[in-house]
Amino acid sequence: MAPPVTVFENPWAKEKPKILLQAAAARHIDIVEIFLKLLPYFKQDGQGNIHDEALTLSEWRYICYLRFLDFSGESPNDFPPPWDVAIIWYCHLLSPTRFHRHLWDGKHRAYGLNHHQFPATRLLALINSGGWSDKKAEKKWQFFNRKKLGPELPYQLWRYPPWEVRRRSSILSMLSTSKPNSQIGEEPPIVMYNLNGTLCRPLWKDRWSLSDWSEVRTGRRLETCLYVVVHRRFGEQCELTIWPDLRDLRATLDRQIAFWKAAIHARDTQKDFDTIVGESVEDYERFIKLLARPPDKPSAASNLALDMDTLYRDEERARYSGNREFVPPNLVVDLLWHTHRLYPASYWTWSFAVTRRLIDYEPSTSATAARRTLAETRLEWRKKYHEDCPEYATMDDAGMGDYIADAAVVPAGHSARVKAKWILGGLNPVKGRNRYTKGVYCVYDGIYVPFEGSACSGDGGGGGGGDGGCGGDGGGGGE
Repeated sequence: MAPPVTVFENPWAKEKPKILLQAAAARHIDIVEIFLKLLPYFKQDGQGNIHDEALTLSEWRYICYLRFLDFSGESPNDFPPPWDVAIIWYCHLLSPTRFHRHLWDGKHRAYGLNHHQFPATRLLALINSGGWSDKKAEKKWQFFNRKKLGPELPYQLWRYPPWEVRRRSSILSMLSTSKPNSQIGEEPPIVMYNLNGTLCRPLWKDRWSLSDWSEVRTGRRLETCLYVVVHRRFGEQCELTIWPDLRDLRATLDRQIAFWKAAIHARDTQKDFDTIVGESVEDYERFIKLLARPPDKPSAASNLALDMDTLYRDEERARYSGNREFVPPNLVVDLLWHTHRLYPASYWTWSFAVTRRLIDYEPSTSATAARRTLAETRLEWRKKYHEDCPEYATMDDAGMGDYIADAAVVPAGHSARVKAKWILGGLNPVKGRNRYTKGVYCVYDGIYVPFEGSACSGDGGGGGGGDGGCGGDGGGGGE
């Protein structure tokens, strides 16, 4: 029997508290239910969609949130994200390759994927306790904004859940109104601050109106990053363009909204849904294994050692697997796959353990293309496992709405920028950027990276400085 699939949210303990994937999936649905409830309170355009400027602002706030985590030396479990930021982050986490490269290319290297797991438990605890925002995170954010060296933005867009009419109090009226066509109020600025001289920012100016920056992000206005030459030279991704164009983010979000609605429908209409999810974990693993790396020799398959740092060079087999794609055979497997990718460190190690490579995703171009790939998936499943794949809650079932499954693929080239221990653990993971501590941090399975507080000067390894050049005032290390 295969070992249970688990994830974690608290990165700091040596023995990280594990959460069963099926339990994380249940929390996942609770989270996206809140997302759906929140969407109508964003500024809407004439077609009833989220306004370009609202989406642009939340994308920028997400970039600032990742910088804030690096600056403070804390994890999302310590400082859970603002709710609009959580939605954008969710969309970014769907691609483990792109998320890793965003951190590394953006010079956020002190902390790794371990320190960027989605804090579903903390977010739900806030809601279930009658809260909305983490007070410690808000206080630290104010320090992050001190002397106008930061982004000059509030931590939350709404002080309270905007659907609670008796307490509704908007910080930014343009994004927190239930009236879809209300006039845009005072625009928040887009301030391209640069705490340590290495952060991406536009070439010509550092302060933008939201409408002007929205034009840049929608391609109606051209702008160049100050470090464009460096990006091109080293094949880096600019931190300001997580998605090449805002329309790519919108398309990703629209697909997820359809998935969220389908998942909630399945949960609410199937009384034993949680049991089905738990029983489908094995099917999820079998689905991912459809893209497993072929063994070097049939007789040596059981002796292959896991090495996440090995570049796969066999061109013939790389082309064979790299040109293939499969979609989840049903919604439940897709739910587990979505959930797992919200925990990039857990997913990274597990994917290499079961397939000897990192499995990423590719958006399906249309419902027709997804159905064609589903037919190919069923054929491959039958060929590999000598049985039909489970067909509970497929794309064509009643209640699935506009849900279209995305495809699992092998990304081109090697997924990693550096060795796995640094991808996962970071270069200098000092909790709270406390400069009076040193030790070793447990990355996974007896793999450690050293850390030293006196080295967290805010350059090189990644982040803005704070008090005394280290930012933050927490203590502790990896134990």
